[in-house]
Amino acid sequence: MKKLILIAAALLGCLAAGAQSRHYVGGDFSFGLSSSGTSIVVYPEVGTRIANNLYLGLSAGFDWNNIASESDFTMGFAPHLRGYLPVYKRFGLLGDLFFSSRFTRRRNYDPLIKSFQLGLRPGLFFPIGNVTLTTQVGFFGWNATDYGLGTKNTGWVARVEARDILFGVLFNL
Repeated sequence: MKKLILIAAALLGCLAAGAQSRHYVGGDFSFGLSSSGTSIVVYPEVGTRIANNLYLGLSAGFDWNNIASESDFTMGFAPHLRGYLPVYKRFGLLGDLFFSSRFTRRRNYDPLIKSFQLGLRPGLFFPIGNVTLTTQVGFFGWNATDYGLGTKNTGWVARVEARDILFGVLFNL
């Protein structure tokens, strides 16, 4: 009987540990197709829990935009602090506070375009077992872009573009 109770307690401990996963892997993606152009965004990510409903993560990837006469290929990375606020059993709000460094090659434009962002990306999350589905919309924060040849653009930004509407799948480990 004691062995059965110990086995049951160990199983419950394992299930509780799985419910409060410590690490995750996955990523965000976006695909936009319209009359003005095409946008593809792929950013794999990894992260670890540092407090209850607070994760520290890193994403790195690329986005490709072909809009009107411009074609951009961007590679970048973004360390982020992600907070979750459960609203209901299968629904909640999330927010990413992140720093992003991106490098863009534009067709028919010689200098490398460098951009840096510090801001907030709000979203929603839907946990399903050991998988969490996320969606994020928009960017609010500081943007600094150096187009090369002495041209710079800096300032506060609030935007919602195709590349700022992301869908994610995170696998809790």
